[in-house]
Amino acid sequence: MEARFLGHAAVLLTSQDGTALLVDPYNPGGFGQKMGYGPIPYRADAVVCSHEHLDHCGLSYLPNQPHHIEGNGEFGPFSVRRYRAFHDEYGGRRRGGAVDVLAIEADGMTLVHLSDVGHSPTDALVDALARPDVLFVPVGGFYTIGAAQAREWHRRLAPSVVIPLHYKTDRCGLPLRGRADFEAQVGGRGAEQGSCVELKSRMITFKDSVVLLRPEC
Repeated sequence: MEARFLGHAAVLLTSQDGTALLVDPYNPGGFGQKMGYGPIPYRADAVVCSHEHLDHCGLSYLPNQPHHIEGNGEFGPFSVRRYRAFHDEYGGRRRGGAVDVLAIEADGMTLVHLSDVGHSPTDALVDALARPDVLFVPVGGFYTIGAAQAREWHRRLAPSVVIPLHYKTDRCGLPLRGRADFEAQVGGRGAEQGSCVELKSRMITFKDSVVLLRPEC
C-alpha cells in the first residue's frame, strides 16, 4: 500500500490492487484563503470523511465523484470502522462536536486516522485501536491535540509507524503550530521521505518508527 500526504489531514491510500481511498479531503481556498493547499488532483475510487467540517470533507472540490463511505463500510480491499471521539476535552462543546476516529484495514494492515481529535486517549479507544500498523495523528494544536497529546496517543496506541498530520506549513495559514514540536516530543527521530511512503504489512520490521511526509498539494 502507498500512503500519500496531500495536505492538512488528507491522505490518499492506494492498495496493492490499485484501488485508491481518499481520507479527509480539505477545501482548497477555505477559511478566507487560509487553506492554501491546491486542489486535490487525484481521482480516487472511494472517499471517507471523519466528520463534516469542510477542511475534512471537501467533497465538492474533488475532480470526480468517488464512492462515499458513510458510517462503517467496505469498498474493494478497504474496510472502514468508526470510533466516536470529540473535537476537544469538553465533549465537543468548544471546537465543533464529535469526530470519528477511522480504523482502515487493507492489504493485511490496520491504519488509524485520528481525524480532529482534541482530547487524550480514553481507555475504550485504546482498547479498540491499540497496536495498529500505522497511526496518522494531528499535531498542530488549537483545533486539535498538540504535540504533547499527540505523543500520548502515540505511546498508548503503540503503532509500528506514526505519521504526523494537521500542522502549520507555508500553505496553511490557520493558527496551528508546525511539526517541529512533535518531532521534539519523539526525540528528533524520523527523516522526511517526500510526500508518499510505501507501507508493507508488519513493516514494519522497524517498530515505533516516525515517518515525516511533506504535503504534496
